[in-house]
Amino acid sequence: MLHLSDYDEKKIRAVLKSGEIFEGEALYDGPEYCLHEYGEELEALRFGVSDELEDDSWLIWEDEIERIEVLEDNSPEFGLWLHFACRDDFVVTPWSGGTTTQFLIFPRSADYAKRDFLWRVSSAAVSYSTSDFTSLPDYNRFITPVAGSMTLTRSGAGTGEDSGSGPVLLRPYDVLAFDGADSTHSEGVCTDFNLMLRKGRAFGRMDAFDLTADPRPLPLLPGIRDLLLWCPDADCRILTPWSGILLPAGECLIAENIRTLALSACAVPARLLIAQAGEI
Repeated sequence: MLHLSDYDEKKIRAVLKSGEIFEGEALYDGPEYCLHEYGEELEALRFGVSDELEDDSWLIWEDEIERIEVLEDNSPEFGLWLHFACRDDFVVTPWSGGTTTQFLIFPRSADYAKRDFLWRVSSAAVSYSTSDFTSLPDYNRFITPVAGSMTLTRSGAGTGEDSGSGPVLLRPYDVLAFDGADSTHSEGVCTDFNLMLRKGRAFGRMDAFDLTADPRPLPLLPGIRDLLLWCPDADCRILTPWSGILLPAGECLIAENIRTLALSACAVPARLLIAQAGEI
C-alpha cells in the first residue's frame, strides 16, 4: 500500500495506471486539505512546473498511481510529465487525399475542424498520386515524408520567404517549412509527418534525426510546452534528467515541461522525428 505522505518534498517518479509518468519533486496534499480544496477526501501529490511549486503544478490522486520510485537527490527540482501514445490513442480522419492520424493537439480540447488549435502534430497517408492540401491561412506548417516521397508545388498566397517557390522534391525525412496559406499541390503516394503552428500565437519546429547507439542530446527550444517524439520503424531509448525510457517503434512519446533530453537507438540505423511547440 502506498503512503503518499512518505514522499512529501522528495524527488520521485510516479507511474499512473493510465501509463502516464510524472517525475520531479512532489508535494503531499492530505485528505483534509484535498476535501477543502478539491472536494475529494483522498491523498494527492503535486508536481511543480515553475519556480514556485504552488504556482503551477500537476495534481495526481492516490487511486490513480500504479507505483512510485524515489529518484536521486541531484534530480532537477521541477516536474516532468510523460505520456506514451500508441496507435489505439490516435485520432484518424479522412481528407481529400487519404487519411490523417492526429498524434497531438493543443489545447487538448481543440478541434481541428474548428481551427481553434494553437498547434497540431499528425501523420497523413497520401493514397492518391496527386492531391491538394487544405488551405490553412492562419498556420505555418512543417512536413516530411516518412515512407515514399512527394513533390510539392506551391503558389503564393503565403508571406514566407520561399512562399510559392516552384516544385520541391521531398524524400524521407527531408523537412520543409512553408506557409499554410499557400495553394499547395502534392504528387506522390507516401506517408508524411506534419506540424502546424498558429501564426502569431505559437512557436516551434520539426526535425528529423539519425540516431546512433550513443546518446545524442536534442536541441530543445527554450520555453516549449509540448514535445512529441516518433520513431516510426525502430525502438529507441530516451534519457530524461532522471532515468532511461524505452520508446517502442511506432509509438509516440509526448512530454510537457521538458528542459533536457537525450536519445539513442536500440538498433541502428534508426530515424527519429521530433516536434516541439509553445505559446508566444
